[in-house]
Amino acid sequence: MENTIQSFSLVTRVTLFDLYRVEQIPEGKKSFAISIIYQSPNHTLTDEEVDQRQEQMLDRLYQELGASLRD
Repeated sequence: MENTIQSFSLVTRVTLFDLYRVEQIPEGKKSFAISIIYQSPNHTLTDEEVDQRQEQMLDRLYQELGASLRD
């Protein structure tokens, strides 16, 4: 998952900071929290740029790994 996220432009760092191990998580699934730092060497990023990358990232993670955001 980290490699997929790192492959997107503007992503400079991905950090796993929490792994949830509770009974509500279905067997075979994992729930974790990550921090993603977006940066451009040329300009200040807009919300729209980051939102677009994040949507693309979520789509790819779902297609490649079946990953989704937790409700």
